[in-house]
Amino acid sequence: MTAFVQWQGKPLTLDEQSFAAGIAQIKKVVGEAFVVTEAAEVHKRAKCIIPEVKKPSAFVYPGSVQEIQEIVKIANEFKLPLWTCSKGKNWGYGSATPVLEGSLMLVLERMNKIITVDDKLAYAVVEPGVTYRQLHTYLKEQNIRLWLDATDGPADGSVIGNALERGVGETPYGDHFENLCGMEVVLANGELVRTGGGPMENYQSWNTHKWGVGPYLDGLFSQSNYGIVTKAGLWLMPEPEAFLSCIFELKNEKDFPAVIDGIRRLQFNGALRSKIHMINDVTMFGILSKHPKVLLEGERWMNDALRAKLRQRYNLPPWLFAGGIYGSVGQVRLAKRLVKRELGRYGRLQFIGKPTKEFVQRILPFLKKAHANDRTKRMAEALTLRVCGKPLEFVEMLPHVYAIEKGEPSDYFVKHAYMKSRRPKPADRDIDPARDDCGGIWAGPMVPLEGGQVWSIVEMCRDLARKREADLNIALMVASGRSVVVLTSLFYDKEDEQETANAKELYFEICNATQQAGYQQYRTSTMFMPHILAPAPEFQSLANSIKSALDPNNILAPGKYGIG
Repeated sequence: MTAFVQWQGKPLTLDEQSFAAGIAQIKKVVGEAFVVTEAAEVHKRAKCIIPEVKKPSAFVYPGSVQEIQEIVKIANEFKLPLWTCSKGKNWGYGSATPVLEGSLMLVLERMNKIITVDDKLAYAVVEPGVTYRQLHTYLKEQNIRLWLDATDGPADGSVIGNALERGVGETPYGDHFENLCGMEVVLANGELVRTGGGPMENYQSWNTHKWGVGPYLDGLFSQSNYGIVTKAGLWLMPEPEAFLSCIFELKNEKDFPAVIDGIRRLQFNGALRSKIHMINDVTMFGILSKHPKVLLEGERWMNDALRAKLRQRYNLPPWLFAGGIYGSVGQVRLAKRLVKRELGRYGRLQFIGKPTKEFVQRILPFLKKAHANDRTKRMAEALTLRVCGKPLEFVEMLPHVYAIEKGEPSDYFVKHAYMKSRRPKPADRDIDPARDDCGGIWAGPMVPLEGGQVWSIVEMCRDLARKREADLNIALMVASGRSVVVLTSLFYDKEDEQETANAKELYFEICNATQQAGYQQYRTSTMFMPHILAPAPEFQSLANSIKSALDPNNILAPGKYGIG
């Protein structure tokens, strides 16, 4: 017998004969080339950066809705648990790994059609394999004046996959689930449905009126295991008349709560409508350094003294945020004035427009060449600091900040996942921290956007990290004028067993401490999914009742977000 682990006291077991028979049937549906069962290859494809993973038993790559429907029917017949992912690049949360050991990974990357883009009503309909890079390239090549919102994660991540996990991007369209409208879903019994209460075909407002008619069911398929989304509508942002990227450097950390309150007011008055990302110094060092581990100077972690020393060396602040200003020329001018009035007293503000971005891009090759030459390196470093006020690495970052605030996907910011890696960061378009054995995991409690509360959670997480002598990367992601995600990233040397165990224990300490303080995670890893709904047994019971009704055999992603 091949026994799968128990989930909520329910043993799920599968004998080898049934597994073999089920896989044989699935191969007939999708073709042998699209089913991977060889142990070494399964292990390779299931590599992940989090400290603990449950291994799948196979990888299956369907190419159509009809194939998914057939696979689901086979899974019901042979009691095969399926775990769905789009591209498997959900780094820091579990990638292509399940909660339940032995599940079949159903990877939807072959379903990558951009079905339609409506340039008048500003939406697209796409399949789950469509990536940020693919959709952005399509819009540019077709000269469609609509902007995509991308995360600062992998450019080749799934647009739908991130939205269903409620990821947060950069622009005013950065609440990705909020900007999904109309889904097509395969249910656990193989039936195909569309949300919105209209007909399966020729439903004119399917992708334009989010609520449809009757019960709003789209939310059932976000962070859940109730169905497999096979296509969805995505609202896109009409290109504004004017745009500026805004970078703010906090001078003194004592003013942190006041800055958070200022951001809230700027969100409410519309001056800063973007999903502001505010990062701490540890995160900045990880982004800017070519080989971040060298910055440790032999230490295991960046203690307060080392961080202060590095900030002085590179002229960096304790906190920095990036955001975008969008609108007409007059609106942008007014918003810029409001931002200066609200935040100018607390630190340095930079507003980067297209001319500045293009100037930086012109001079960068010369600066990089001078920095690479041993004879001119010292003079180039001094000149860059004098003219730009920052090291070359910071200047290099500016065009990437400008681009991502316009919704242009980039792998640049993903590189900080290599912070504790024993290998230097790879080149652009070759970023894969799972492949490269990086270690990292993310915890992101949701906090009301009020300065005192945000600071208390930041300090709580910092104190826990200090006790374990661990680096704490923090990125505050402003979800709205009312809430912010305090995203803590724990990077560790995966080749160091002690450091790996320390990171795992600290991760659970942060998750449990923030939950106990009343701050739930905005999304979570496969490691914490069995615990995520512990504070809400009534909610979990309701979610399980829905699961039992829709999926009585519990074949779709058992255990996802504590459900099933």
